[in-house]
Amino acid sequence: MQVIAIKNNKGGVGKSWMTLQLAHGLQYLSGEDVLIITSDNQNNILEYAGMEKVETSTGLENWIKTGTGDVVRLREKLYFIPLKASHINSASKEKLSQFINNMRSKYKYILIDSTPMIGIDQIFVDLADKVVVPGFADKVTINSITAMLENIELSKLSAVVINKWTKTAKEKEYYRGLEEVLKGSDILLTVPISQSAIIGKLIDEGKTIWECNSKRVEATQEVFKAVLEAIL
Repeated sequence: MQVIAIKNNKGGVGKSWMTLQLAHGLQYLSGEDVLIITSDNQNNILEYAGMEKVETSTGLENWIKTGTGDVVRLREKLYFIPLKASHINSASKEKLSQFINNMRSKYKYILIDSTPMIGIDQIFVDLADKVVVPGFADKVTINSITAMLENIELSKLSAVVINKWTKTAKEKEYYRGLEEVLKGSDILLTVPISQSAIIGKLIDEGKTIWECNSKRVEATQEVFKAVLEAIL
């Protein structure tokens, strides 16, 4: 059983989208039950999975408080617990830990779409077995990863996934900087995921990269396979 947190303090890097790709990839490759939870009440996972019209009455906050709540089936053996509240009130580490441990008995893998919230984000990272960091080839990502290297157990940090790559000279410079920061560690720095019309089309259709046979998406699939290997 593994808990994997997908974490970045910067918004807009494709964290929720990556969480879904990793979760579906784990389910696809392992055949095991996989659960996604989120601390983002926008619940973008549903939109990326083509299920934005699904109605739910309770979410993560209710699970933490009472041990019950809604679970949305995204795909075969792939499930999602949304967040209904604008934030999680006074969620203690003990309650979150109990919730995660209960879910561990039901799901082979639990992925956390972790959005910075006071206290909660760090608790999720503490409870995670592995951490994956999505980001851009930019100064903010380098600074964020440098800070994480100081605050997260290195054994937990599995991969840094560079997204929305446009091959500019500045991006290449920052990518080399990331290579320097991570040199000597076992942390995977992925081949960058390029800006792609086919990925945009899949998002519009509510499909994951594993539901597409186009050769144009094979490079992206290979990036996520490498991340999955690093996690496992």
